[in-house]
Amino acid sequence: MDQGGPSMDLAALESKSSEIAADAQVTTASIARALRRAARQSRLPVPLISGGAGYRARKGDKAFRWGILVSFVLVVLCPAFVSTVYWGLIASKQYATEAKFALRSGEASVLDSMGGFAGLPSSQQAQDTQILLNYIRSRAIVEALEKQADFNRIYTRDDVDLFSRLRPGEPIENLEKYWRKRADVGTESTSGIITLNVRAFTPEDSLSLVKTVIGLSEKLVNDLSTRSRRDALAQSQVELTRAEQNLKRATTAMRDARNAAGVLDATAAAGALNNVITMLRIQLSQAEQNLAVQTNADIVNSPQSRVLKARIASLRDQIKEYSGQIAGTADSNDGNMAGRLGALSSYQIDLELARQEYAQAAVTFENARIDLETQHAYLISFLQPALAEKSTYPRRGWEWAIVVLPSLLIWSLLVGIAFLVRDNMAK
Repeated sequence: MDQGGPSMDLAALESKSSEIAADAQVTTASIARALRRAARQSRLPVPLISGGAGYRARKGDKAFRWGILVSFVLVVLCPAFVSTVYWGLIASKQYATEAKFALRSGEASVLDSMGGFAGLPSSQQAQDTQILLNYIRSRAIVEALEKQADFNRIYTRDDVDLFSRLRPGEPIENLEKYWRKRADVGTESTSGIITLNVRAFTPEDSLSLVKTVIGLSEKLVNDLSTRSRRDALAQSQVELTRAEQNLKRATTAMRDARNAAGVLDATAAAGALNNVITMLRIQLSQAEQNLAVQTNADIVNSPQSRVLKARIASLRDQIKEYSGQIAGTADSNDGNMAGRLGALSSYQIDLELARQEYAQAAVTFENARIDLETQHAYLISFLQPALAEKSTYPRRGWEWAIVVLPSLLIWSLLVGIAFLVRDNMAK
């Protein structure tokens, strides 16, 4: 029994040592596997939001991760949610009406022919187009639309969402800003074509606004082109009135002079007297021939000869008297036709000049009137405005992206800055 005891203890000790060695090998293998696993994990990419590498996260990384999450919710998710709700459910539909037209003018400047060869609009047309564009965006057209198209009623409808409609009682400056958001107008520099796009909350209101704007624009360009013609017509009217008054004064003066002279037309009267004198001279010549025949027959003292001599003397007296009525000596000029004609000639000249002046003033006035009534500037609408069939505004996807994408970009920049600051503070 005693000899078997030590051998049994030795066997038990060897068995125990084998177990310990086996356990040590298992432990060593486990440690080796753990080290290899840790080495592999250390070589793998570390998530950015974890805040660092290794087995243990830095102190405060949990709060940092919560800050990033909260900022994402506040900066990105909340604006995205609000935009989705507004643009998807609340925003009112807007209907757009488009029109394209060009300005045509009958006037041309000296440089317009050169511009035509270059394919450019005329200088007058380009200037009027720019005036028209500024007018469509201006306060003046808002005031005109309020009178002719009920601007406030169109954009203060109760069925329109609060953020899109115009609040009643706004000052004219706010109405002008609101109108510029609802009306888009532009032009092509080469062709001068004007494009007008007006948005409203019903197709009928949008179409009505576009037609009213086109009408007001055409009235404006005509007013610009006819202002100088109105001035020309007014000036020609003044000249016509003055010429008419001068003609009346000249006619009155001529009438008084004729009454004073006792003759209507001295030249015509002198012509009539000259005809009478011519007839008397013919009769005198015949009488003298008859008397000459009787003289040759030696019938000098016959009654017939005495009659012929008396007739010849009478004819000569008549010829002398009528000749004196036509013209005479300087002392008797006042009673003959020459003197009367001299007295009437100055009045006759004034009358003729007054008539010519009045005729010229009448022609000038008539030309100015016709020029004013002729339309020299007008709009050609080659794309007529039509009633919209579906709403094209707001562009919900685009408007949503305008809010969400900048929010996401801002959040990314803020997070990047936060990581840079944290890493620099950890060094």
